[in-house]
Amino acid sequence: MARTNNNENFPQYLRVMTHIQDKIRDGEWTYGKKLPSQRALAEEFNVNRTTIVHALEELKASGILESKPGSGTYVSNQNWSDISNQVIDWDTISQYSFHAGSPRTIRKINDLETDATMIQLGKGELHSSLFPTKTFRESIANVSESFHLSGYDDGKGDFHLREVLSFRLQEQGIHYSSSSILIVSGALQALQLISMGLLQQGTYVYLEQPSYIYSLQVFRSLGMHLKGIPYVSGELDVRYLENQIRANKKPSMLYLNPTFQNPTTKTMSWKNKQEVLTLANAYQLPIIEDDIYRDIWLDREAEPSLASMDDGDHVLRIGSFSKTVAPSLRIGWIAGPEDVIQKLGDLRMQTDYGSSALPQIAMHDFLVSGKYDEHLSFLRKQVLKRRDFMVQLVSLHLGDWVEWEVPEGGMFLWLTFSSDVNVKKLFTEAIRRGVLINPGYIYSPYNNQNVRLSYVSSSFQKIEAGIIILREIIKAMERSNYRSCFS
Repeated sequence: MARTNNNENFPQYLRVMTHIQDKIRDGEWTYGKKLPSQRALAEEFNVNRTTIVHALEELKASGILESKPGSGTYVSNQNWSDISNQVIDWDTISQYSFHAGSPRTIRKINDLETDATMIQLGKGELHSSLFPTKTFRESIANVSESFHLSGYDDGKGDFHLREVLSFRLQEQGIHYSSSSILIVSGALQALQLISMGLLQQGTYVYLEQPSYIYSLQVFRSLGMHLKGIPYVSGELDVRYLENQIRANKKPSMLYLNPTFQNPTTKTMSWKNKQEVLTLANAYQLPIIEDDIYRDIWLDREAEPSLASMDDGDHVLRIGSFSKTVAPSLRIGWIAGPEDVIQKLGDLRMQTDYGSSALPQIAMHDFLVSGKYDEHLSFLRKQVLKRRDFMVQLVSLHLGDWVEWEVPEGGMFLWLTFSSDVNVKKLFTEAIRRGVLINPGYIYSPYNNQNVRLSYVSSSFQKIEAGIIILREIIKAMERSNYRSCFS
C-alpha cells in the first residue's frame, strides 16, 4: 500500500514525488516502467500539469526517473535498486519472453482508449448510449434465481447458449450443431486458441492487406509468418494468393474478415468468396472467417458468409457479441467441424476452464426472448445516423485532403489522405489536442496515408469537435510547410 502523505499543508509537487517513490519502493514500478502521462497524473492528483512537471523534473534530477525523447518518462536504473525492495529486473527477464509485447504505437492507443478526457475517434467500441443496458439487466434478473454456483463445465460453454447459436447459424445456412460450437471470451481468444491448438511454427498466415491482425501479436509470437494479400479492383487477389501458396510450400492458413472488414470496411463479393473456396479446396487451405461485424449492416443485409458457402469444412467461423452488445460481456464463439471444436475445447480447459457462466445464461435469455434482435434493429438505426453524420463532417471539414468510400456496415470510416498530409504527425498532434485516431500504418507492415475513424465510440458533439480539431491540425501543418519553403 502506498504511503503518500495527504496532509493538506504538504506541497503538492512533493505529494506527487512521494507517491512515485512509494510505487518504486514497494516494487510496483520496476526499472523501465513507463509512467502515466502528465495529463493522467494531473487528473489523479487533481493538480495542474505544472505541478506534475515540477515533481518529475525533481525525480529526474535525482536519477530516479529518466526521459526518452518522443516516448515519455520512465523509471531509471540509476537509483532504482537503491530505493526499491525489488532486486529482480523484470524488464530484462521479460525482454525475450515467448509472447512479444505490442508495438509502442499500439500500447499508446491502448492506454489512451480508457482516458475519459480524450475524444475517442478510433476505437471499435460502442458508445455507452448504444448499449442495451436496461433490457440486458432484465435478462440478468430473469436468470438470477436459476443461476447456481457449481463446478466447471466441459469447456465448450453453456449448452443452451450453444443450442440457440446453432439455430441462428442454421438460419444463415451454416449447419453446425451445438457440439460444433465453442464459447470463448471474445474473438481474440478464438484466434489465440486456433494459433496454439491447430497451427505450427513456421505456418504462413495469409490475410487481407491491410488487416487488424497486423496490430496484434497473436500469430507472430508463436513463430508464424503474416503475408498480406492485396485487393485489386475491389477484389481479393486470389491469383496472387495461389502463387504465394505454391512458392512458400509450407503449412498455411487464410485469415479473412470478409464482411465490413476491419479497418477498411470492405465486403467481399459472392464471386470473390467462391474463388477463395475453390482455391481452398484445391490446396486444402483452412480458413478463419472472422465475422464479428456481420450484424451491424446498415444499408442492406450482409452478404452470405464464407461458412454458409463452404461444402468442404474448410472454414472456422468466429462470432462475438462484443461489437453489438458490450465488450465487457466477453462472449464470442467458434463454429467448425466437431473434431476441431473438441480439440480447441480441450485446449480451453487447459487454459481457463471456460467462460463465466452468468453472462452466458443471461445472453441466452437475451437471445431467446427476442431482445437481441430488437436491440439490433435499434442499433442499426443509430449507427446509420452516426455514419451519415461523420461522412457529412468529413466531407465538409476534411474533403480537400481525403478520399473514402461510404461503408455499408460496421463501425469505421477508412480515410486515405493526400500525400502532403503527414499521418504520423497528425496522429501525434491529435493526441496532444485530446483526440485519439487510429493511423493506418498499425494495420500494415508498410507506411500508408490512411486513418481509421470510428463513428460509434463518441457522442455526436465529440465527433464533430474531433473532426474540427483534425482540420485545424492539418491547416497548421500546411502553414508550417509553406513557411519552411521560404525560410
